[in-house]
Amino acid sequence: MRTVYVVGVVVLGVLLAVVFLPFFEKKPPKVSLSKGSLKVGVCSEITLNLEDEGRGLRDVSIELFQGPRRWSLYREVFPKGIAQKTVHVSLRPKDLGLMEGQAVFLVKVRDRSLWWFGKGNSQLVEVPIQVDLTPPDVELVDVTRYVYEGGSGALSFRTSQDAVEAMVKIGELIFRAFRKGEGLWWGLFGVPYGKGQERAFLEVRDEAGNIRQLSLPYTLLPRSFKHEEVRVSDEFMTSKVYPLLPEGKKGLQPEEAFRFINEDMRRENDAFLTKIASEGLSAEPLWEGAFLQLPNSQVRASYGDSRTYLYQNKPIGSSTHLALDLASTSRAPVLAANSGKVLFTGTVGIYGNVVILDHGLGLTTLYAHLSQWNVKKGEMVQKGQVIGYTGDTGFAGGDHLHFAVMISGHPVNPVDWFDPKWMKERILSILQPEAGG
Repeated sequence: MRTVYVVGVVVLGVLLAVVFLPFFEKKPPKVSLSKGSLKVGVCSEITLNLEDEGRGLRDVSIELFQGPRRWSLYREVFPKGIAQKTVHVSLRPKDLGLMEGQAVFLVKVRDRSLWWFGKGNSQLVEVPIQVDLTPPDVELVDVTRYVYEGGSGALSFRTSQDAVEAMVKIGELIFRAFRKGEGLWWGLFGVPYGKGQERAFLEVRDEAGNIRQLSLPYTLLPRSFKHEEVRVSDEFMTSKVYPLLPEGKKGLQPEEAFRFINEDMRRENDAFLTKIASEGLSAEPLWEGAFLQLPNSQVRASYGDSRTYLYQNKPIGSSTHLALDLASTSRAPVLAANSGKVLFTGTVGIYGNVVILDHGLGLTTLYAHLSQWNVKKGEMVQKGQVIGYTGDTGFAGGDHLHFAVMISGHPVNPVDWFDPKWMKERILSILQPEAGG
């Protein structure tokens, strides 16, 4: 009988341990930061990742210490069942009265374990930071002084050694600059169609996020753009519009179908091409001299042309053409306008079959509506090399090449880049004074 009693007690003890021990787990929560050692500028954000593998997170508190001074920055009590949490803490050192120099973040996180008399497990993390409130220095060396609307320019400038990123901003558009050497940068920018009245400035940022801005002293020259009416036929609706529609849109009426392709799909395709043409680019020029126009071609549509589309004599949409439409013979060989690296090949909605070349410093060329391409991503191509053949894929009304020049993904007028004199005076003289004369 005593044996049965003992066994019962043991079994009960085991059951109680199985049920209650998880409530008393002793594994502390984890804290990780986006960086191990932080530099904090005039306006910064600290990101903390919190995680608990046991009973879940209970609360977090974040304090800041500099010398004898202390600030409570953040506190949050979590509801039950929260195992992971990302916390963003905005920090404005000047508002707090912080001085430049060292400071320390103290992060304390507790979990919901009943260990330590119900107080739970805690994790205490100290993070040293450097408070830096001084923006980097910048000095403009040279910039293209006269830029046409829709045109392109170049600049070179010097910065202090703490600069980590630089760009030209025109309105909401960003044109990335590249480091040329110790403290020396260079880059290209454009004033795309419709952006002539936007403020243009150079912006330089350091690791702490401090920013220095400098206005760009160029003169904008006007350029005229034409308008045309394009009549959309039933045959075009059948052969071009409806085949581009996704399955869920096949039942749209002709006018609605055209608007979807011309507006929604165009916007989506343009965003995709901008993303492709603004990432992973060479930090130095790959091109040599003026760019090549499609041989023996005629310009059928120019950069900046505005179009109104008419269907059955009624307006059904509009667009602005931000490239050149170049027509030659059917299936004409398409040449690389200049030396570069193949950035993308593929089919992109209204643009059909597309090749994009990277020419360095954010400069890319786009070749669209191709019947085929014969290069692959990552391949280096030479100026004048055949990269494909013209066609009428996508939203094209006939066989031609849609040729675009982009800087940091933003289309600019390609005509300028065909002109050796313009190239020498407006681009090379800024980037390479010894070559530009």
